[in-house]
Amino acid sequence: MHMHPRNPYRTPPDFCQLAKAYPALEPCLISYSGSFSIDFKDENSQRRLTEALLHCDFGISLNVPLNRLCPPVPNRLNYVLWIQDIIRTTEFLGSKPVLGVDIGTGASAIYPLLSCKLNSDWSFIVTDIDNFSLSCAQSNIEKNGLAGRIRVFETTPEAPIFAPLHDDPNAKADFTMCNPPFYSSREDVTASANSKEFEPNAVCTGADVEMITDGGESSFVRRMIDESVELGERCRWYTSMLGKMSSMTEVIGAIRGHGIENYGITEFIQGSTRRWAVVWSLSDFRLSDNVARIANPQIQNLMPPRNTLRQPIRTSAQNIERLTEILSTVLGAVEGTRVVNAETSSSRFVVYATKNTWSRAARRKNKHAAPDSAETEASTPNLICLVQWIYRDGNETFLECQWVQGKDRSLFEGFASHVSRKVSEVVSQ
Repeated sequence: MHMHPRNPYRTPPDFCQLAKAYPALEPCLISYSGSFSIDFKDENSQRRLTEALLHCDFGISLNVPLNRLCPPVPNRLNYVLWIQDIIRTTEFLGSKPVLGVDIGTGASAIYPLLSCKLNSDWSFIVTDIDNFSLSCAQSNIEKNGLAGRIRVFETTPEAPIFAPLHDDPNAKADFTMCNPPFYSSREDVTASANSKEFEPNAVCTGADVEMITDGGESSFVRRMIDESVELGERCRWYTSMLGKMSSMTEVIGAIRGHGIENYGITEFIQGSTRRWAVVWSLSDFRLSDNVARIANPQIQNLMPPRNTLRQPIRTSAQNIERLTEILSTVLGAVEGTRVVNAETSSSRFVVYATKNTWSRAARRKNKHAAPDSAETEASTPNLICLVQWIYRDGNETFLECQWVQGKDRSLFEGFASHVSRKVSEVVSQ
């Protein structure tokens, strides 16, 4: 797993060109055999690099005081791009303005600033328990002309973590994000630094209020999970970053302990720095596997169930051109479903079903049942799937069924199996 595929810093920046565009970076440059870099262990160099990247690549002007954390842009951008992926999973069902809640925004307010620059229809409520950090965050928000889209909310350690949602019973959010304090004590910080677990190749500039919380990050996120059960669907996607792999077991254990099976895990890697993030939901919206699952063998036992099912389909050369037509015909023949194109002239189909009409048992039952006049096409769907062909190099062709919405996993799996079987029968003829 590497940096997010849309992250421009997958290719290291040209430090020389960057310094020309942002002259304050120039004194920090170090020459290595004709190429340039900076000393990542030098706090001043780190700060100038963060300012330069934000200024040149996003048009963001940032001021972070010396006694507060200076955020590395590539790592923070990874999280924002992953949130984008989460929101886009169901965007084709109808887009609308998006509201995020940033828990512990810090002096930089880096997440809402990046997010609002990248997404014109996003807005934020940002919280922090530190008055000084919030004052700096407000200044950065105003400096970048985003006061109309980012609202600051001061809270306390004793208040609920999702205080803005608790305070306003009518408030709803599309997602929350959080980079919680990693450590439980100053001793924990020292021990971690000695074991080289925390960014050994870069300077750490964080204040205690940003780095330490009672019980550490695992305890903090477990509090978030407890609160989310209370708030339920008032937020569609709850997310948090994690700095230690050891926290993952406890956090996923807490999610599963509440009976939540609608969750996901990802991993962010920037150089030698590795972070994880978790997402969970009390709603019936589902995430695709490429957003919610990773291949790290160390934590495979923590992965959620699959929401994306792919079936290899053997097809003759003459059927390749007809695959979209075949799929459309098969889906249209499933009784009681509504099928629409995901986009104009698209080979991706959205299927809405109110109940199981495709299994043998369901067909027998429906054959002998009296017509239900109350059941119409306008009935609320219990299953929404996205079905499409996936072509790979060579002659590999896969039928992909992506679970988009619904509570009944067996309904989704049964539908995917039925469609795969029917398509296979047609293309093998």
